[in-house]
Amino acid sequence: MTDAAELMRDIRESLWDLDARLLDHPFLTALERGELREEALRSIAALWEQAIVSDLRAAAMMVQRFGHTAARDFLNGVLQIEFAALDGLRPMLQKFGLSREEVARYEPSFEGMAFSLQMAWLAAFGSAAEFAVMLLASGPTWEANCARMGRALRARYGFTEQETAFLERELGAEVFSMEKFALPIIQEGLDEGVEPHRLFRAARYAVVSVTMLWDAMLAANQPGAHEQAGAGWT
Repeated sequence: MTDAAELMRDIRESLWDLDARLLDHPFLTALERGELREEALRSIAALWEQAIVSDLRAAAMMVQRFGHTAARDFLNGVLQIEFAALDGLRPMLQKFGLSREEVARYEPSFEGMAFSLQMAWLAAFGSAAEFAVMLLASGPTWEANCARMGRALRARYGFTEQETAFLERELGAEVFSMEKFALPIIQEGLDEGVEPHRLFRAARYAVVSVTMLWDAMLAANQPGAHEQAGAGWT
């Protein structure tokens, strides 16, 4: 019988190289050097709004599908994190004068929505175990990069603590601390026949798709690349 805790250790070990590259993403270097244009930051804020709304709907779908099971507390916790992220993003949107209607005019690239698309697919077709693994695998690096982004925005671009507070409390820390709730869900999935390779896949796709999101944010600072990816204001 496969043990969930051992499986998660194996998954994290298998992702070490991908995580290391993600933690050294060139977007963060450019941000810390003060190289991001205001228009790029404005586009990124609109992208995040659309991604968070999609993630919130995915989390709500998981609660609807598995709220009657032992996964309820974990999934409801994820849903509440998404509500908090959406509320926390508001000061940044206000800084750029972005209304809900203006955000809707922003067309994100596929890369920018890749993680949200995976989250939505798993919410519709995946198991609770795969969903939990996806979040646990991507959470710690996401937390670290968001915190780094928040520090750079305050140091280089004049953002306030309030305008970046949501970055310090984004998905990673809360989900990582919820591992004790997630492991029983993963174990139950394994015991009920969810194959380990599906959990490895969910984790790998999560880290790769998060990398694509950071790639998209870097491309927002490169007008040609941004437009070539199909992103921009309509």
